[in-house]
Amino acid sequence: MQVAVNNSNQRAGALRFSLSMAFMLVFCFASAQAQSDAASKPVTGEGGSSSSAEQTSDVQKTRARRTAETTAAESEAGASEEVSAASEEVTAPEKGVDRLSALRAQIADARNASERTRLQRMLVDYLVALNRKSEAVNELRAMSREERLDPIGFYNIGNALARLGDTDTAIDAYRKAINQRHGNYARAFNNLGVLLLRQGRWDDAQQALISALRLENFHYSEASYNLGRVYAARGEADLAIREWSRALAVQPDHTDAAIALARALAEDGDAEKGIALLDRFITRRGPTSEIIEARREIMFGDGPVTATATASAAPAASAASRNTAPPTIARDNSAMSAAAVSSPSTKPVKASPSKSEKSDNNKRAAASLRRLTVDRESYDWLKRARQAREEGRGEEAATFYSRVLARNGGVFAPANLELGFVLSGLKRYDEAAQTFAALAGREGSRYPIAYYHLGRQYELLGKFGLAAEAYEKAVAAYGEENPQFLLDLSRVREKDGNAGAALAAMESYVRLSQKLGRVPDWTAERLAELRQKAKQ
Repeated sequence: MQVAVNNSNQRAGALRFSLSMAFMLVFCFASAQAQSDAASKPVTGEGGSSSSAEQTSDVQKTRARRTAETTAAESEAGASEEVSAASEEVTAPEKGVDRLSALRAQIADARNASERTRLQRMLVDYLVALNRKSEAVNELRAMSREERLDPIGFYNIGNALARLGDTDTAIDAYRKAINQRHGNYARAFNNLGVLLLRQGRWDDAQQALISALRLENFHYSEASYNLGRVYAARGEADLAIREWSRALAVQPDHTDAAIALARALAEDGDAEKGIALLDRFITRRGPTSEIIEARREIMFGDGPVTATATASAAPAASAASRNTAPPTIARDNSAMSAAAVSSPSTKPVKASPSKSEKSDNNKRAAASLRRLTVDRESYDWLKRARQAREEGRGEEAATFYSRVLARNGGVFAPANLELGFVLSGLKRYDEAAQTFAALAGREGSRYPIAYYHLGRQYELLGKFGLAAEAYEKAVAAYGEENPQFLLDLSRVREKDGNAGAALAAMESYVRLSQKLGRVPDWTAERLAELRQKAKQ
């Protein structure tokens, strides 16, 4: 009996000891967590300055900015889900019209700005669901003109307007979002750059995209990819290659950047390097139809696919597919959902709004693939010239580019274009014009951008008649792809004293802009001014 009591007492003591130890562990953990939280907060001294904030690195600031944008976006997720669910209810026109009337009444009676904005977003989604695009655009335009502090809201309005084709108002919405963030809105800068690129406003697009990259410490793959597209459009292959390489360094699975870089390398005279890049991409990420097609185009051109071509292009893909399934790559694009304005997405706008249009774009890119062949010594001189240009040694770069041209009969497109840029930067406009003219004379059909740059040099030299002729050739070569060339033509015709020709070019610009669905507001005043001059 005594033994049983002792055992019972021992068990009770053990239980009390276990409970004590558990409480002590909980207390220690809570204390440690409190100390950790306190240590993570900035230490603020007199005047409100934070010593830890002063020591924060650029990378930490970038992360904090991204977190702030994501948190602000997620705060609207509930509203986004409500709008998306509501849009699915529009199954019949009558029901949709009744719902629209109710929404407009609710907007008129909204208690505050936040409630009104939420209802306006729902209204836009219903209009899109009912295929009443013009009304949706008008609602978005009205929302973009409102004066309220809501940078994410204006950013999303810009996304929706870009999706619906109102480029100019979308640009205004992005600028408003950027201004409300005091210039601290990388994603809005990126989307702004894409729209400016679409309009052919290359210099403005470059400025916007570089602003996006600076805010992200040049670790923003989509902005690098888009900046590469700007450089490629202007014929600056070396800078395009640099940006696409940077995009892949930041985001190794960026398919578009890999394809663009591989093609650029092939056009630059190093097809083997381009193919090797795609092979490495396939090995890491698995094969995709886009990558395989790009590889085939670089190896065999854009002719019909043959059994030999397919067999040659497939080995690397087959090896990768045995080990890795084709990846699902998240893409950002401007073809946003019907609830684009409601979604607090921070994804960038891209140029390919749909799979079908993306396929068409790829076909056009393939058709324009311009493979070049150059000897190894010339290519080494080209690389040295590019390094000198990158480091700001213009005279040295010009010498190296000239050696490349001397070894290739005076014309090697990348060297002609880049030498022209260097000479223009050195204010040697006559020599720059001669360099571009040599390329335009021999390879103008393959490199029509040479006409544009030739026109700019003649304009800088005051040779407005020659500038107009060059711009006219650029207009003819690009057709409807870049109406901005018509503005250049109108400008130099006016400088040359030919107001009638300047007016004709401006009218062509307006007609083409109407066809593309984007006529800037300032065109009416410009047309009136030119008509008055033409009468005189």
